[in-house]
Amino acid sequence: MFHFNKHHLTDPTVPMWIVMAKGQTYYVEHVEANIAWSTKETPDNVRTKGAIKFRECLINISEDNVATITHLTRADEIRLRNQERGITRLQLYYPTQWPEMLDRLGIKHGPIKRFSGSCGSAYWVVDILRETDMTMLKLSVDKPNMYRIISPNESLYKMYDDPHYAATHDPDVDDEDLDEDD
Repeated sequence: MFHFNKHHLTDPTVPMWIVMAKGQTYYVEHVEANIAWSTKETPDNVRTKGAIKFRECLINISEDNVATITHLTRADEIRLRNQERGITRLQLYYPTQWPEMLDRLGIKHGPIKRFSGSCGSAYWVVDILRETDMTMLKLSVDKPNMYRIISPNESLYKMYDDPHYAATHDPDVDDEDLDEDD
């Protein structure tokens, strides 16, 4: 939900809009949204008489302090849930050593999944389910460079959650590589 910031009228250096989501308040210069919305009237509220309300949305705030509101996808829900739970997604190297090592260290993890890339390459991905286990893993790995943390914008991260995405995308090619503007 967002509404006009009345304080902006007395001090133009204060951002014009107030965006609220999941108990957090953000002060932003501009709001962009191309999804369905409704109004919420609050005539008895001393601060604001109404606001624009969105359901099932994702808010991204840019470096320029612009809030972009988009539809919340299933992939977004999974990524946000993983962040809230402290889950870390890893790409594994030396895949044959991992099952025994994770069991030996007592690390709670998701399934180890294999994805095929181009030219016969293969990638193994796993979720480490607790932050404390991730700390233990960092301290206990047998060799250097046995894993790397995968970012949510990477193809391998998306493939772990979405079999359709995994079947239709190559982990060796990022979506940015396919831009026609280059």
